[in-house]
Amino acid sequence: MSANHVRFIANAAITTFCLLLVVARLGSFPSSGYHLLWGGVAVIVSLLDIYFLVKSSFNKPKNIDTSPGGFLLGVVGSLGFIGSAFAITYPVPEFALAPALRQAGGIVALFPYPFILWALLCLKDCLTVLPEAHGVVAHGIYKYSRHPLYVCYIVWAAANMMMFPSLPMIAVSAAHIAVLVLRLNREEKLLLATFPEYRDYYRRTGLVGSLRFRLLLGE
Repeated sequence: MSANHVRFIANAAITTFCLLLVVARLGSFPSSGYHLLWGGVAVIVSLLDIYFLVKSSFNKPKNIDTSPGGFLLGVVGSLGFIGSAFAITYPVPEFALAPALRQAGGIVALFPYPFILWALLCLKDCLTVLPEAHGVVAHGIYKYSRHPLYVCYIVWAAANMMMFPSLPMIAVSAAHIAVLVLRLNREEKLLLATFPEYRDYYRRTGLVGSLRFRLLLGE
């Protein structure tokens, strides 16, 4: 099976799951403001992901990681919305700090979404499921962060744990964050190996501003 076939299967799987999520959740959100906050944004982001993933399917990458590990990290890392869509149905336990924690989570949840839209508009047809190297995107939000989408999805997962502090949501969100970090690391290595100019961008641009990410890369 060629690399293009593998990436097409991965993109098709994720877009199908996103569509299922949208169909399953439209009209089924509880009246809770936290559920509506999660649900409305999940639908919007899922539709945007579908659009940009379809576009990227027609864009041939310079390099691609089709190893079993790369495929697994890519697919699992893209299923955060799906996992949380199941975990969100579990009752939230009542404890003294629960109301304050949920309110703080609702505030945190609002921060990533403008940046997700900005990042997607900068990436255009370079959004991928598998770790792929299409080019060095260094404009727009990417002047300030090498991987704004990863950062936003990590913040989103943390906000989910605060808004819905049930054990299933905490487990799903923590696993999602761990997979995102591993996928980010694999994609960084692929970009460094493919584009010599990425090393300069990598050195002068942090993961967020001046915040660096070097532990897993061994630098």
